[in-house]
Amino acid sequence: MLETTIQQFQKRYQLPGVYRVIDWHRAVREFFFTRDRGGNWGSNFVHAEEAETSLALYLHPEMVDMKYAVNTKGKAYLPEGHFDTSVDPFGRPSRWSEGQGHFAIEIKATPEGVVGNAADAEAWKAKRPLAAILRYLTLLVDDILEAFPTGQVPPVEEVTLRTAEEMEPYLREPMCEGWKSVYALPLIGQR
Repeated sequence: MLETTIQQFQKRYQLPGVYRVIDWHRAVREFFFTRDRGGNWGSNFVHAEEAETSLALYLHPEMVDMKYAVNTKGKAYLPEGHFDTSVDPFGRPSRWSEGQGHFAIEIKATPEGVVGNAADAEAWKAKRPLAAILRYLTLLVDDILEAFPTGQVPPVEEVTLRTAEEMEPYLREPMCEGWKSVYALPLIGQR
């Protein structure tokens, strides 16, 4: 949904900037490999299972009561191979989110709220993936700031259909003299 929001925002307003969605677990997917692929996990990363519960145990142990943790399995209608799981560990043709109707909704197939092996969670398993994503996010922010230091944006006339002159009031510091809110921009195609 966030990808769609970014695309709609940019198509409507074309405000120069760097806009990113990062599914953090996909960015460090190799840290969620199962044991049969050289990792620490017994099952693939899905919803509220071993990996997510391990992260909760590591970050907020006071909020997790493992006596309620269960192991479940979702229900798919198509054979494996078409859709990947949450971290895209197999490089299959489609992400699980790129369709509907190919699996039972969670409230019916796994009413416990878990799609996987939450009972197998352990806090230590979360340390490496968490360190990896923090390192990657730091790298990404540093790279963005190197390309576009604070107060700079990508070249207006290269990343929008607007002119630099037209965009100038919208790129000023908010609330300063001459500033205009992006929401005052005429939508593309509605000038």
